[in-house]
Amino acid sequence: MNKFLILLSILLLQACEQAPTAVVQREEVKLLVTASGEIESKQTALIAPPSVAHMWQYQIKQLTPENSRVKKGQLLVSFDDKTVSEGLVDKKGDLDRAQKEFDNKKIKETEKEQELILALAEKSMEHDKAKRKGEIFDNSRSENDRKKAEIDFTIATNDLFLAQEKLNFHLSNYKLNLKRAQGKIDRLTAEVNGFLRDIEKLKVKAPIDGMVIYKANWQGEKPAEGENIQFGQPVIELAVIEQLQLKAQIAEPDSGKIKLGQSVKITLDGTQELVFQGEIVSLGRVFRDKSHQDKRRIFDVIIAFENNNSSFIRPGMTARIEVTTKVFENVLTLPTTAIKNLKQNTTVDLVGLFGQERIQIDIAEVLNNKVVISNGIQEGDVVAL
Repeated sequence: MNKFLILLSILLLQACEQAPTAVVQREEVKLLVTASGEIESKQTALIAPPSVAHMWQYQIKQLTPENSRVKKGQLLVSFDDKTVSEGLVDKKGDLDRAQKEFDNKKIKETEKEQELILALAEKSMEHDKAKRKGEIFDNSRSENDRKKAEIDFTIATNDLFLAQEKLNFHLSNYKLNLKRAQGKIDRLTAEVNGFLRDIEKLKVKAPIDGMVIYKANWQGEKPAEGENIQFGQPVIELAVIEQLQLKAQIAEPDSGKIKLGQSVKITLDGTQELVFQGEIVSLGRVFRDKSHQDKRRIFDVIIAFENNNSSFIRPGMTARIEVTTKVFENVLTLPTTAIKNLKQNTTVDLVGLFGQERIQIDIAEVLNNKVVISNGIQEGDVVAL
């Protein structure tokens, strides 16, 4: 009888060995959210064509090579200034003509002033002469001579007044004409200076120290010398590489699991994978489409590096992240393939000495490929897959 039991046990064990099984393990389990992102700088400056009157298209004349380190005030990109230079030449011509007109007008007005001063002096002499004649008292003069002298004095007085008024009118009109001509010169000078400023503005210089990163357009094409771009289209992003961070895109279904302060494992893509640790420091406020082609909803998170002293990290590099959203310590786990009816009345097939027994268990959490068991089974138990 004992021999029979031993033989039966051996046969049962052999049968169990042939079927795939899993052992209940006690371990630490991390609940992870995976995503992708891109390295960026905390401090950046976008470089785009400057605002120049009547210009909507800009041709790139000179472009600083990508990944170059530049200092504040160094030339980054210059745009073709042919249109502005042609306008400058025309305005300078207008200014020269206006200046010559002003000089000629000033000479003519001065000459006219001198003529009127001489005329006034002449009328003043005639007035004095007529006055003296009228004041002569001589009984030998006839009544007609005295009346004629009075009339001549009245006429001389009127002529003197008229000459003075002409001079006064000329002086006031002279100042007005010169002021109008000077205003035209000032306006044209301002326009010339505006063209000079626009030419200087088309030579865009670095506002901060940083690294040059070309900004691709909506078609994914980066700028190049000789190309035309539209007003407002960024050409360069100037990044301070001493202040790098990771901007990652979290899928909408995982958004509720992400919180500030969670630890993040960062793996940089490349021929040599580099792994860093980080922490979530900022959460996006709105959801958006991942791209024009990919309409999946995502939101952005900012991750700070715990230590980014590596010289290999550069803005624009892509990375994969794993966010630890929850940690289960010292818990029992099984593969999800060992679970029967995961949604309700969860069971497993416990492998024993005399065969398999279906028992009910309680599950605390379902992970990607594991389940955390809260009750119904013990560490070291063997279950069938």
